[in-house]
Amino acid sequence: MDFAMGLLASVLPGGTVSPARSRRRPAVHSRIAGQTGPRHLAEPRPIRVYLASISSGAAISVAWWLPGTVASALLGWSAAFLLVYAVRMRRSYLPAYCCGLVCCSLGFYWVYDTVSVFAGMGAVLAAMIFTAFVVLSAVQFLLFAFIHHNLGPSFDAHALRSPTALVLSEFLAIRLFPWHYGHTQIALTPLVQIADIGGAMLVSFLMFWLAEVGVRAIVFQERRRSFLIPVILLGLSLGYGLVMIRTFSSPRGEEQEIILVQGNIPIAKRFDLNVVRRNVMKLHELSRKAARANALIVWPEGAIPDFLPADIGSVRNAPVLPWMGNGSAFLVGTYAQDRGQKRYNAAFAVHPDGTVPPPYFKQILIPFGEYMPFSSVFPWLGEMNPGACIFTAGTEAKVLDYPMHRKDGTGYNLKLAPIICYEDTLPALSRTATLAGAELLVNLTYDTCFGHSVAPDEHHLIAAFRAIENRRFLVRATNTGLSAVVDPLGRTIARIPAFSEGTAAARVRLLKYQSAYTNFVQERPWWVLLVVSLGAIVERRRRGVPA
Repeated sequence: MDFAMGLLASVLPGGTVSPARSRRRPAVHSRIAGQTGPRHLAEPRPIRVYLASISSGAAISVAWWLPGTVASALLGWSAAFLLVYAVRMRRSYLPAYCCGLVCCSLGFYWVYDTVSVFAGMGAVLAAMIFTAFVVLSAVQFLLFAFIHHNLGPSFDAHALRSPTALVLSEFLAIRLFPWHYGHTQIALTPLVQIADIGGAMLVSFLMFWLAEVGVRAIVFQERRRSFLIPVILLGLSLGYGLVMIRTFSSPRGEEQEIILVQGNIPIAKRFDLNVVRRNVMKLHELSRKAARANALIVWPEGAIPDFLPADIGSVRNAPVLPWMGNGSAFLVGTYAQDRGQKRYNAAFAVHPDGTVPPPYFKQILIPFGEYMPFSSVFPWLGEMNPGACIFTAGTEAKVLDYPMHRKDGTGYNLKLAPIICYEDTLPALSRTATLAGAELLVNLTYDTCFGHSVAPDEHHLIAAFRAIENRRFLVRATNTGLSAVVDPLGRTIARIPAFSEGTAAARVRLLKYQSAYTNFVQERPWWVLLVVSLGAIVERRRRGVPA
């Protein structure tokens, strides 16, 4: 926030920002999308707007380069302040879009290499796809500006214009990588605990509510009692967070030992069958060394590069599946084929006695890697990318039920929900699995495609919010990292270093608690806010109030 205020000071007349300059409300105050007063008092000059917009995009980009850190959290606040300042200019669509272009091109630079290397496309086609990704993803910021300018003056009294526009743009925008401003705040553990009420978007809403109040109060010298509301809510949120930290630092529930196994097969060798087979042998060896009775051993997505019958029933029918016979259990990422010859990216459970129940089929497939978009309509697209596997998407969440035994010989059931790769970035899938009875969330991921970039850490950061939202431990097993265990507060409590082979053990609790977000709230507040906002826009236009 200091960075944001310093930059605002540099672009304001006189080069200073003095929040103490006057405690009296100006006789003629700002005109902001419907307020009365001289327009020039509220609207920065265009050059300042573009500077603030570009700086905002750069700040949020750098925040994504430093995921999970306090620096990332502070940069997230800076980006919010700068964007709120910039969007105050009437019809500031192009500056907002420029902010999006900077954010998406710098923050997610790794998309180019992922498409080029993982999908096996040439440099030209990968550049075209990356350009399309940036241009289309930046539309979210254009949508933010559009909603902001069309809400009408009724949202100004309580400084709700920016937070409403921001969360609705996050809610409505179609994005390949579903990130939120709130994700940058995970290092501020007390603050992000409100995600179990309204998800990451509630954190985004509070950030931009406070940012609008800050810009209007500090920069434009507005004084309203209603500006205290988000400040009070911030205090209540921090208090709530401290209560949740105390509650879930030592939660009650059956204790379960988890062993993560990471083989670290390099992306350049992913199609070399000899290397892949050696990797499977390596996973077996690492598992044997780490195995203990009653432990759950987790292998990454696609760890076994074979198509196994979906109804295989037992490890005795598929020796490639791991089994110790010592009371330990497995969750393994591999591929499945049903009797109709459909192929799936799957997660197989192996019970302590070697039983293999029906697997989970991945529901959200990755374009260009697991299927080629529109290739069924235009077959020549498939010829452009012959390396894309053709999988069928699963249709439902699945809770895998393992019969386990305690040290005293008594039994209990381990109920977990597998989530494969990208699926852990989508709140609805984890929420559905939790409602279906999952007491533990387990993500199997193939983050090798990201290479030596910040993307695996960004992926982990977003996934960690599933732990907070559902108040579950989240286990993440990846091929090259980041393999880790996240507690119900979003804190990473165990990990295996990226681009290394090894194992990591952690003890988690199997939890039955259902948060407000999981059980009822879900996306309902944002649908209500959307309806209210649309009503306000229609009413403003009916009355002819200028935007």
